[in-house]
Amino acid sequence: MADWGFKVSQEGFDVKICDDKDLVVSSEFNMLKTSVVGTKTPAGVVAHGLAYTPVFFTMRPFATAGHYGLVGDDASYTDSTNLTTAVNNTKYYIFYQEFE
Repeated sequence: MADWGFKVSQEGFDVKICDDKDLVVSSEFNMLKTSVVGTKTPAGVVAHGLAYTPVFFTMRPFATAGHYGLVGDDASYTDSTNLTTAVNNTKYYIFYQEFE
């Protein structure tokens, strides 16, 4: 069976012959695939429905309402059943990729 997929190169590069560093995206790259997205208010547990501990991102609101940022020291965590958020109004992104 022949290989197939897609690639998009940066402007000025031939997608058929350019190096990977000159690509914007390629289906050969390991990309996070989104499973669940939402906002948890109040803080607490979100069942993710995966049978393993997934990669996730959480974002908390800045002082200015409606503006969020990724938080490196957020106390949110995940296991093989749930994502648990520690702060009200936390946006979360749970991915299919297993945390290793």
